[in-house]
Amino acid sequence: MSGFDGNIGLTPQLAVTLACLAALMGMMALCLVQGLNTRAARRLAQQEAERLRTSEARFRQLADATFEGIVIHRDGIIIDVNTALAAMLGWPQELLIGRNLLDLTHSSMHEKLLAHLAALREGHAQEFPEHASETFLRHADGSAIPVEIHARTMPFEGGNARVIAIRDVRERKAAEERIRHLAHHDTLTGLPNRNLFRDRLIQVLARAKRTGNTVAVLSLDLDRFRHVNEMGGAEAGDALLKEVAARLADTIRADDTVARLSADEFAIIQVGVSHPDGPAVLAARLNKVLAQPFHLKPGTDPLVIGASIGISLFPSDGVDAGALLRAADTARVRAKDGGRGTYRFFEAEMDRRLAERRALENDLRHALATEQFELHYQPLADCSSTRLLGFEALLRWRHPKLGMVSPAEFIPLAEECGLINPLGNWVLRSACQEAAGWPRNLSVAVNLSPVQFRQPDLAQEILAILRETGLAPERLELEITEGVLIGEPERTLATLSLLKEAGVRISLDDFGTGYSSLSYLQRFPFDKLKIDHGFIHGMESHAGSMAIVRAVIALGRSLHLTVTAEGVETEKQLALLQSLACDQAQGYLLSRPVPRDAVRQLIAEDTPLTRRSQAAA
Repeated sequence: MSGFDGNIGLTPQLAVTLACLAALMGMMALCLVQGLNTRAARRLAQQEAERLRTSEARFRQLADATFEGIVIHRDGIIIDVNTALAAMLGWPQELLIGRNLLDLTHSSMHEKLLAHLAALREGHAQEFPEHASETFLRHADGSAIPVEIHARTMPFEGGNARVIAIRDVRERKAAEERIRHLAHHDTLTGLPNRNLFRDRLIQVLARAKRTGNTVAVLSLDLDRFRHVNEMGGAEAGDALLKEVAARLADTIRADDTVARLSADEFAIIQVGVSHPDGPAVLAARLNKVLAQPFHLKPGTDPLVIGASIGISLFPSDGVDAGALLRAADTARVRAKDGGRGTYRFFEAEMDRRLAERRALENDLRHALATEQFELHYQPLADCSSTRLLGFEALLRWRHPKLGMVSPAEFIPLAEECGLINPLGNWVLRSACQEAAGWPRNLSVAVNLSPVQFRQPDLAQEILAILRETGLAPERLELEITEGVLIGEPERTLATLSLLKEAGVRISLDDFGTGYSSLSYLQRFPFDKLKIDHGFIHGMESHAGSMAIVRAVIALGRSLHLTVTAEGVETEKQLALLQSLACDQAQGYLLSRPVPRDAVRQLIAEDTPLTRRSQAAA
């Protein structure tokens, strides 16, 4: 604060008040003229005294009517105050008169006030300063009140007095503080935002460079947050973010910083790191805290999510804020690729892989428009006769530079970057168009991603494609994995029911590899079970695999479900399946996936697939 003199922009009301005060001081001087000992002079003095008392009463009325506080003092002793000042300070008006100005001033300003009063006595104080002074007054409860003041000297009651106009600036200061807070904090969670996080990280790194300490940066985002937003809407997403922010803030130390950088992306600065075990312990604790169920609304099911965390260290992974954040982000992406709900430290090799991944994502976005995708079809055969029953459509990406890219590489990427829905629609439309030209006894199977089921109108889209291509619904088989049913089972089962009622057949793929397959079989009438190829491969050498295959076939028979064995590669596997009366078989023994031109040749030959494969061998 700069002192006790100033020139605030006075309100018109306060300007009138001070002008009246100046006039009153002038009238008081007239009453003090020496030598008026005549009757007329005494009469004039009496009249002026009465006028002064009347004017003084008016002045007090004006002073009490103004919103600003007014105090009159002589050499630091209060002569008078208005009601606005008394209300501002929380004191009765009469108790302030006669007190020292030090009683009104916050203790932090006493030294400046005493210096100012001394300057007044010596005639050195500035009479008309150019700028307002800011200081702190003391409320009756002891708290400090920020104010702006304007002061000047005037004649008063036979001598000079100091008149101070005081403006309470608490509301303005609070508004300024709110603006500063909003500029540096996230409005939803109240955590520091990206700007404040970067500023703090720069400060921490500058200190670490002087002391030689290690600093850790943790980059964190939520697993399945997009699913929460799509299923529960923005309200659920916001409620989750606020709860996540609270848990993160409660988990870190007071010296550390947690910030929200974007939608579901958070970052943490961990100081005082002496060993990489420190950030690892913190990351494990954060994962444990965020894995606990979230109860967002009463009466709703608890929500279980997780987080993927990347860790970078100063100075080994970067010496400035930008480099450390990029390294932590890179490690976070690798953590998510590693199965989510875990953490990874940054490694230089990660940076190279991430660059390749980003390049592949950019290429993937152009692949649909440039017709780089194609469908191959793997035959599905009757297990006993090995005659053709239909085909499973399998997506392939013929990259102009990389050649054929594995679906295991680009399908998860398409799911993460939001391309799986248009890509899935293209696959379904192309497969249905192709199958519409086959003999009517042959079906086509298409795999659906769990991400596609987040579309509220998925059933309507599939039925529209069937109408558009002219393929009968009963010739389309949709293959889903158990992952489709996790998260929003009621909504998913409602979608599947609409499709089944229209005649589309539903197959549960990779049966036996999940945790709740039997309960799902009870809740939804699937048409087919597909035994995972891992069990088929183990039939010849592992009694356990053989027992599982036998049990699944028996289960399918009792539930009147078709059972398909995937990944049949040897004659012995096929013979074992035939001995168990398995319904259908699929695998390299019968045929590898073939392009669309070879499909028509297979259909035209109309021979058992085993005979054809033996001839080819």
